[in-house]
Amino acid sequence: MQCQSLLFSMAVIIVFTSFSKTTKQNCEMYRTGKFYIYNKTSKQKINIERRDSLQIETNETTYDITVMTVKWTGSCEYELLFNYATPKEVSKDKSVQRIFDVNGDMPLQIKILSGTDSYYIFEAGKKGFRSLSDTVWLVK
Repeated sequence: MQCQSLLFSMAVIIVFTSFSKTTKQNCEMYRTGKFYIYNKTSKQKINIERRDSLQIETNETTYDITVMTVKWTGSCEYELLFNYATPKEVSKDKSVQRIFDVNGDMPLQIKILSGTDSYYIFEAGKKGFRSLSDTVWLVK
């Protein structure tokens, strides 16, 4: 009985170790490329192009563009710092303008929770705002 328990414990450790390594390797594929996120509430698709330290987001419905600096702080964690948004986007939504005015120099912190070669699930947070979780899809 003790041998079975030991084998089970070893199997659990191997599975968790393998998963941990897979997650780290998978995050590498999210550093650059083309992605999208779909806002279920507004029914809008946001196309994302991430290259090196720059992320460009384009709203597929309004064609508004937001440009942000990307800083990777860990293997599966990064920060987004607002650089620029087309005036149409900022002037249209007063809550967006307020976020930029009040916390424009504070980065949005992103943590990749899990992922596959088709998508990743993230949690985003910024001081003073409630954190959220969503899915980013890879464009192939």
